[in-house]
Amino acid sequence: MWTWLRILLPELDGTGSPALGDGGGLNWYQVMDHQRMAVLRKGGLMNLAATLSFAVLWVLLAIWLMVTGKQAWLLLPASLSLLFALGLFRRYRLIVDTPTSRLSSGAQGYVELKGVAALPVGEASRGLPHLPPTVWLPGYIEDAPFILDDGHGQCLLYPRHAEIVTRPGKTHFSWLSAIYPGQTLYVLGELQTLRQTDRQLSQRERISSILAEWKRNPAQLLRSFDANGNGCIEPDEWEKAREVAAQWAAEDEHEQQRMPGTHVMDDASAGQLFLITNILPEDLAYQYRLAAWFHVVYWLGLLALA
Repeated sequence: MWTWLRILLPELDGTGSPALGDGGGLNWYQVMDHQRMAVLRKGGLMNLAATLSFAVLWVLLAIWLMVTGKQAWLLLPASLSLLFALGLFRRYRLIVDTPTSRLSSGAQGYVELKGVAALPVGEASRGLPHLPPTVWLPGYIEDAPFILDDGHGQCLLYPRHAEIVTRPGKTHFSWLSAIYPGQTLYVLGELQTLRQTDRQLSQRERISSILAEWKRNPAQLLRSFDANGNGCIEPDEWEKAREVAAQWAAEDEHEQQRMPGTHVMDDASAGQLFLITNILPEDLAYQYRLAAWFHVVYWLGLLALA
């Protein structure tokens, strides 16, 4: 790996430093360490249990326990495999059973979204030196929000509480697990549409606000509502002002309701999965189903041997 990396990035060669880095302070050992821990830290143990490398190590563990005569300990990995099988099958069913929603449909609650990753408006680039621009990178850019664009609208994703499972992109950094702008995203989570009217003002509050604004300009108030020209607002004239303010308040509320809201996904309800991935849902569902069957067979096999 490091030989290949030095050929690709010759400025890293010949430094003699144990912490391989560059003039800009980028530590490549640290980058690789964050990559190594990315699945466990952000994807959770359940997603680690769905990988091929975990399956190989899990089988080797069972063989080692049998060879060393510790058959009684086989019940521990067997029990864990049962839990893995149940968790992975649940994830498989969520992907298969949750219909894809469009942001233009106005659906709220727990939904499935598919779209393209993008940086927020006003942000030109995000990432590390010598690496392609990324919207998410383990250990460096993990909590900053980014955009999912499904062609009908945009959703702002806050990945802090998400399980994130990635597949290396089609770049010359084939070892790098990250999410790049332009990649297809698949998301399961709680969708909310925030509007300016989310804090609903009562009709009384709206009218009071308009009248207070008019009172700050007495000359204009008199020109508008002093019908008899006596230089003061009589009770019947004030009532007329309140009627006009009520009309303004109703028009303002209607206009705000017509304004598009901001789609946001930052978590999921208790017990539900908040998942962000650049793996196609059919591929991820197949991976979960295959891993679930592996752990079922592993569980049954160890029970027979224990």
